[in-house]
Amino acid sequence: MKFTAEQIAGILEGEVVGNPQAEVSKLSKIEEGVEGTLTFLANPKYTHYIYTTKATIAIVGKDFKPNKLFQPL
Repeated sequence: MKFTAEQIAGILEGEVVGNPQAEVSKLSKIEEGVEGTLTFLANPKYTHYIYTTKATIAIVGKDFKPNKLFQPL
């Protein structure tokens, strides 16, 4: 089953930064993310992976502040 970023944000009462129509059909660990997967950042020790994961959608907390050099697509 496929879900869009917009659908996931609606379920979680979140916000989409990027393409709301991006689709995922599988889950992945943040360090093992590949295209078409959904991942999440829950533990601060994994924050560096948010900049290198290939996951299509990454869920982060509302308090997450990206590195100033990071520019979402």
